[in-house]
Amino acid sequence: MPTVVVAKHKMVIAIDPGHGGKDPGAIGKSSRVKEKHITLAISKQLKRLLDADANFKAVLTRRSDYYIGVNKRSEVARKHKANLLVSIHADVSPVSKSVRGASVWVLSNRRANNEMGKWLEDHEKQSELLGGIGSVLSGNKERYLDTTVLDLQFSHAQRAGYDLGKNVLKELKKVVPLVRRTPQHASLAVLRSPDIPSILVETGFLSNPKEERNLSHGAYQKKIARAIYTGLVNYCRTNYVKEPTAKKTEKKKTSQTKRKVAHKTRSRLKNKIVSKTKAKPTIKIVKIHRETKKKVVRSIKSYVVKKDDTLYSLARKYGTTPAKLSKLNNIKNNRIFVGQKLRLK
Repeated sequence: MPTVVVAKHKMVIAIDPGHGGKDPGAIGKSSRVKEKHITLAISKQLKRLLDADANFKAVLTRRSDYYIGVNKRSEVARKHKANLLVSIHADVSPVSKSVRGASVWVLSNRRANNEMGKWLEDHEKQSELLGGIGSVLSGNKERYLDTTVLDLQFSHAQRAGYDLGKNVLKELKKVVPLVRRTPQHASLAVLRSPDIPSILVETGFLSNPKEERNLSHGAYQKKIARAIYTGLVNYCRTNYVKEPTAKKTEKKKTSQTKRKVAHKTRSRLKNKIVSKTKAKPTIKIVKIHRETKKKVVRSIKSYVVKKDDTLYSLARKYGTTPAKLSKLNNIKNNRIFVGQKLRLK
C-alpha cells in the first residue's frame, strides 16, 4: 500500500526537457528533426496543463534552446522544492527503423547504491538533502546511521518513481504504442536525485519514420503531454492528500458559525411563535370562563349570607356594587349578618 503524504501547498512538478543548446540529442533520419526541440515542445505543453490545474505548479529546467548540465537539472528541481521530476526524451534505435513506442525509465538499484556512496562522502549534499538532520549526520561518526537514513531516502524515491512510472505508462498506452509495458530500471544521471522521485519518459523513436513525423506535429505532442499529465494527476490523487489551506479552514469555520447562529435564531423564533400560538387559546378559555360565570351570576336572584361574607366581597362575586346591594336590601352602614337573605336583582 502506498504511503500517503499530506501536501500543504501545490504539488511542484519539475519538467526536464532533455538535451538543448550544443547537445541536440537524437536526430530524425528523414526530416532531421532534433530531439532537443521535440522535448522542449512537449515539456511546454505539459507545463501549460499543470499550471492550469489549481493543484499543481510546474517548473522547467530549461525554457529555451540552451545547454544545461545533467547535475544542474536536479539542482533546478531542488531549488524550486519539486515534489516530482519528469524528464522528457525521444529515442533512436541503431538496429532497426521499425522499432517504435514509448517507455518510462526509473533509477536502478546499482545506480542508487553508487549515488548513495557519493552522497555519504559529501556532507554539504547531506545537509541539502535532509535539512536539519543533515548536520547531525555530518557530525556523526557512526557511518551505519548515515547509510540507513540515506538508504531510506533513496528507497522512497525509487518506489515513488516506479509507482509514478506505472501511472504514466497506463495513460501513454491509450495514445501511443509502448515498447515496454512496465517502468524500466536504468543508470541514468538525471534520475539520481534521492530526494526527488524521478522518471524519464521516452516519447518515441525518431529513427522510426512514422514516429518521427508524429513527434514533429503539435497535436501529437499535446496527446503525449496530456497522457503524462493525467498519469501525474492519478499518481498524486493516490499518494498525496492536499491539506486544507488556512483560508479554506477559516471559511469553513465561519460558515459553520453562521449556520449555528442561523439555527439558534430559527429556534428562538419558532419558540416565540409556538408560545404565542399556545397563549391565544388560553386567553379565549379565560374569556369563555368569564362569560359563563357572568351568565351564571345573572341567573341567581338571591343569596343567603354565610360566615366571613362582606357586602364588598358579595358585590365583587356577583358583578354588582355595594351601593346597589344596600339599596335593594335596605342595608344601612353596609352591615350584613349570617343567614340574611339578600336580593341580588
